[in-house]
Amino acid sequence: MLQSYGGPQFRLVLAILVLICSAASLLYLAREPTFATELPGQYDLREVEEYLEAALEIDPPPDAPPYGAVVIAAQSTTDLHWTMFTKVTWQVYAYDVDQPSNPDIRLQFPKSKGHEAMIYLSFIIDHYDDLPWCTVFIHGNESEPWHQGVNMVEAISGLQRVPLARQGYVSLRCEWYTSCPTEDQPPKSLEALVSDLEAVTKGTQATINGNWHQLFPHEPLPPTFVAPIGAQFAVTRQAILRRPKSDYERLRSWLLTTLLEDDLSGRVFEQLWAYIFLQEPVHCPSVDKCTCEWFGRCDTNALDRHLGIDSSN
Repeated sequence: MLQSYGGPQFRLVLAILVLICSAASLLYLAREPTFATELPGQYDLREVEEYLEAALEIDPPPDAPPYGAVVIAAQSTTDLHWTMFTKVTWQVYAYDVDQPSNPDIRLQFPKSKGHEAMIYLSFIIDHYDDLPWCTVFIHGNESEPWHQGVNMVEAISGLQRVPLARQGYVSLRCEWYTSCPTEDQPPKSLEALVSDLEAVTKGTQATINGNWHQLFPHEPLPPTFVAPIGAQFAVTRQAILRRPKSDYERLRSWLLTTLLEDDLSGRVFEQLWAYIFLQEPVHCPSVDKCTCEWFGRCDTNALDRHLGIDSSN
């Protein structure tokens, strides 16, 4: 029994407790980086950036094929002959959005709902424990200017893997039109951004707001969601794994049970993909950065602008 709070026995016990607490703190800080903190809904964008830098070290891009998977959410009438050029260096999963019970068990999914979103989520859930280093999610058309701007073979072959490893997620559409504000006149504030895009995104934004607590029950609702449109993108394994599998299962469950029309439920995810993988509700990277750094399409002026060089003289 300790006879005095100031005695040698008490000081010894106190010193041991301090050492134990210090050791526990060091172990906590030395753990593997995770996407979410232990407090539900509390995310730190600096943590995401640190995670990506760590991911590049622990899970670098492959030096040889296959570089990853190309997941196609196509209709039965979509011409996929172009994929013969991609299959040489990528694993191709060509889903038929109209055929949930595909004879190929790898290409089955629960139900045709929400357009490509059902395919994307189903692939992530089915392959969560054995994801390829990178997955490119697309609709399947070889040439679709509205959604990717260039030929799909060129877009996939030009994908720069080291920058992708650092970014985690990139849209195949670099242009800002109809989604992000005009690049040379970006809004001065988040309020201005909301105002500028209200007419374009009002229906989708209202739907996200009304269903937020079902989609992300432990995360605060951001004031708006803005990202390049198209719902075609490349995402790394580490970016996907920052969220637990249960998150993707919950998102797909919502998609399966919602009474919304497919066009609207699909647009909900079109607005949310960047947030899901990057925790960025407003994701509008520079067009030059996207085309040059991420896809290797660098003209002289674009490269100069990306490097901050004045080439007007």
